Amino acid sequence: MRTEFPDPGAVQSSGTGAAVRVDDSGFRLVEHGRWESQASLAAEAGSPIARPRSEMSRSGPPAGPRTNYRREIYLPHVREAEFRYELPSGLLDALVWVESRYNPLAVSKAGAGGLGQLMPGTARELGVDNRFDPRQNLDGSARYLRQMIDRFDGIHLALAAYNAGPRAVELSSRIPLNGETPAYVRNVLQRWRPGNQ
Repeated sequence: MRTEFPDPGAVQSSGTGAAVRVDDSGFRLVEHGRWESQASLAAEAGSPIARPRSEMSRSGPPAGPRTNYRREIYLPHVREAEFRYELPSGLLDALVWVESRYNPLAVSKAGAGGLGQLMPGTARELGVDNRFDPRQNLDGSARYLRQMIDRFDGIHLALAAYNAGPRAVELSSRIPLNGETPAYVRNVLQRWRPGNQ
């Protein structure tokens, strides 16, 4: 069933509700809101919300890095860990975003957990008692990333080792061509902007 969003010009009375539509890719999109009558819209003619979508400018502030409220909560701790372990500015931020989208309770299919997705054995080696404690996880993740940077020549290989394990990088002498690691490295590097705020 396809339901289109109401055309603001066709709405005759004020009200609230939800409009649902299914886009071409099959995703169901829901818009919650309040739709005003034409008279109300005319009263706000100077407001951008009163203009038809076709007249709205697509320009605006440049799109910054994608973020969420959890990132805002943990970013000061990420910066602190980057500083403590002398990591390139913004690299741990990019890694945590790709690993968990800043979800401290994230668990992968392989069993990695927390913000930096530490495996249980790696966490033990790093002295992390609780992988789901954000501060412990960030400290362990930063320390492990620092170890990989010191061990391998280049950020790309350090990221590959963080994801696939150092042995996999040593055996291949490059980014392992498994089903996950090349895309993982690319995603972190695309997300990384030195000094990301």
